[in-house]
Parts: sequence; structure tokens; C-alpha cells
Amino acid sequence: MKLLFVMLALLFFWDPALAGLNPLATEIHKKCYRNGICRLECYTSEMLVDYCGFQLECCVKGNPDP
Repeated sequence: MKLLFVMLALLFFWDPALAGLNPLATEIHKKCYRNGICRLECYTSEMLVDYCGFQLECCVKGNPDP
């Protein structure tokens, strides 16, 4: 039971511990189409214009045209 707890804790903390080695970390905040920025999700003041790698969204400041 103790081993199971240790393994679950290791899996839970694995991603934050290796964030610098994560290939996704290099894609976030990368410049993309129309001078946008790659993010996990666009803010409400931004519009989605394209998709980046690893299912990230390319966001540009401004509201979409009605």
C-alpha cells in the first residue's frame, strides 16, 4: 500500500518537476500566425486564428468581427 502511495505521488508531481524538459513548454508563448501567441486556451479579449502544435491555440488580441 505504501508503494502504491509513493507511485501515485510520483505521477502527480512528475509533470511540474520536469516542466523545463517538457516539449510542450517550448511551444507555449511561441509566436505564431498574424503575430499571435500560442496558449493552452485564448483569453476572452483574444480571438483564435490558428492552431499550434500539441493542441495549442494561436491567439491574437482583439475581438472577432461580427
